[in-house]
Amino acid sequence: MNWNVEMQSRFDQLRAAELAGRLTPREESELTKLVAILEADEAHHLAPAITQMRAEQTALREQLHALQSENEELAKLLSQQEQLVADARRWLTQFQQRHLLILQAYTRLTGEVLVAPSSS
Repeated sequence: MNWNVEMQSRFDQLRAAELAGRLTPREESELTKLVAILEADEAHHLAPAITQMRAEQTALREQLHALQSENEELAKLLSQQEQLVADARRWLTQFQQRHLLILQAYTRLTGEVLVAPSSS
């Protein structure tokens, strides 16, 4: 049953009587029926919107899951990149130490200071 102007008018009258404390048992029963009709009518009219909202919610959940997975992968890549930088710094330190040892050995053997060419 579709909600109409007459039903709305009667509903308003019954609600006013209820709020004033003047509702008879028969009117209370009528108000209960009108509320049920109103709720059913609203549910019927809102069903497509609710279905669409649920579908959108599902799509958003899937998108969130995909983004969370991507973020996890990016975090792994960042960790690998940080490890690579740490390894490169360690290697560079070792390289510089070895280079210094070579320069010191050269100086010790030849008595001359070996000057490394400057980088351009």
